[in-house]
Amino acid sequence: MMTLMEHLESFNRKERFFLVGNALGNPDFQLSTEFQTKLNTAFGTRPPDSAFVAMDYHLDWLHASLFLALPENDDQGVHLNTETVASGNQEDIDLLVAFEADDTTHLMLIEAKAETGWTNKQTLSKAKRLQRIFGKGGARYPRVKPYFGLTSPRPPKQLTSDLWPPWMTRAGQPIWFELNVPSGRRRVTRCDSGGRQTAEGDFFRAVKSR
Repeated sequence: MMTLMEHLESFNRKERFFLVGNALGNPDFQLSTEFQTKLNTAFGTRPPDSAFVAMDYHLDWLHASLFLALPENDDQGVHLNTETVASGNQEDIDLLVAFEADDTTHLMLIEAKAETGWTNKQTLSKAKRLQRIFGKGGARYPRVKPYFGLTSPRPPKQLTSDLWPPWMTRAGQPIWFELNVPSGRRRVTRCDSGGRQTAEGDFFRAVKSR
C-alpha cells in the first residue's frame, strides 16, 4: 500500500515543476536554508532537506492523496465522488511542502503574491475548500497535520479570516511571512498620448509596479 507521501509525489505532474527543476539543477525542488527558516518561524516546524516540494499543486490531487492513503480505501479502485475529490476545476496551492516527522505527515500549504493583493472572496473560497478536505479542526485524517500560510513582499491588508477554519490561522489572524521580491519591477499598461492609463488607449508605457 502506498503512503501519503508516495501518493502526493505520484500526482505531481506539472510541466513547470520539471522544467524549472531541471533548468536550475534542482530537480527535487530542495528548499534553501533561508526558506526552511522562514517556514520554521511561520509554522513552528522546520522542514528537512528531504521534504517533498511541489508548485501549483492541484487541490484535487491533495484530496485524492489523503483519501487513497487511508487503509480502508483501495488506491486502484473506483470510488464514489460524494466528497467531491474530483472537483473538475484547477484550484491549486502555489507551494506544497510535505514531510514526515514524529509519526505525522506535515503538509505546509503556501499561497504567494508578488504584486497584487489577496481578496476576501478569493481566500474565503480557498478556506472553504480546505475545510472540506481537512475538517474545521484540521484533524480529519489521522497522523496528518496541515498548515496554511501567505507570503508576499508586504503583509496583507484588510484581509479577514474569521470564517477560515482555526488551523489556517494563528490567534485568528492569517499566518504571513515575507517574500523577497526585487524592487524596480515594471509592468506594461495601455495609456493615452499623455501617458495617462486607460483601458482602451492607443499607446502604452512601462511603469514601476511599486
